[in-house]
Amino acid sequence: MNDATFTACRKLPIEKFPKSRNHLKQSKLNTWRLPKYFAVSMLLLFQLSFFSLSAQDFQFGLSAGLAHYQGDLTPKPAWLPVAIGELGPSAGFFGRWTHKQRMALRIGLQFGQISASDAQSNSPERILRNLSFQTNLFELSVIEEINLFEFGGRFGKRFTPYGFLGVAGFYFNPKAEYQGQLYALQPLGTEGQGMPGFPQRYALTQLAIPMGGGLKFLIGQHSTLSLEMGGRKLFTDYLDDVGGNYVDLDVLAAGNGTLAAALSNRTGEITGKEPTTQPGTARGGPHKDWYFFSTISFSWDLQGNGLNSKMLGCPGF
Repeated sequence: MNDATFTACRKLPIEKFPKSRNHLKQSKLNTWRLPKYFAVSMLLLFQLSFFSLSAQDFQFGLSAGLAHYQGDLTPKPAWLPVAIGELGPSAGFFGRWTHKQRMALRIGLQFGQISASDAQSNSPERILRNLSFQTNLFELSVIEEINLFEFGGRFGKRFTPYGFLGVAGFYFNPKAEYQGQLYALQPLGTEGQGMPGFPQRYALTQLAIPMGGGLKFLIGQHSTLSLEMGGRKLFTDYLDDVGGNYVDLDVLAAGNGTLAAALSNRTGEITGKEPTTQPGTARGGPHKDWYFFSTISFSWDLQGNGLNSKMLGCPGF
């Protein structure tokens, strides 16, 4: 990378960064995808609610808790068996249809915020790499819950551990702060995406496999309290916009703009010198990313004679 390009990446005022037509077109696409995603999610959930009202075994619930991430930018403190990123808030709502005492189908919409930064790492190499990201997550999931014990009913327990497995679609849009402003990273193509000879830009709407477990507690006859932790197995390594190799910065600046080059290799912000990372050097790891939700939820029957009253029956004497 020549001195002129490096100086442009570091000193050029933000408003002068060139933006390609593809960059602007992609930005417009991202602005309408999210409302459309929400509309479809809400429609599916309310359809489930409508058709389940007469089934006497449908619950509506709210959840809140924490979201976190595991991937190329997560720090690895020695006291943790796995690497987790910075914790963010999470909240959502869902419908649960119990079709057997030990099995329930759940459809829900969950929101979360995740982020991570090399600045939080104990590794000098990670700190020098100097990458970071943050993103909102919007997830629509269909999940099957399996209770360890029979839950509710005259002979069932008022408490049970449970596991779950399902399928989900989620929307994300990783961003990074540069010179005091947040920039969406996917339209930039920080690893050469969209340039001739490089892969296309990764999709911002992807599939995931939710899995995990928790504890359920029957509250009265019509409500359930749940404590849950679950991970999402992803099929992308770009939840954090980091997954491939470094690209020659002169080539990247010419193809995707100087802003893409500046956010691709940020070691110069630490050293104050021109980045010396060789093109083709690994920028991220080979493993796919994950995100997690750890939540507490409260759900209740939508009818007074719903799931729990039907299953509890009358006490014997």
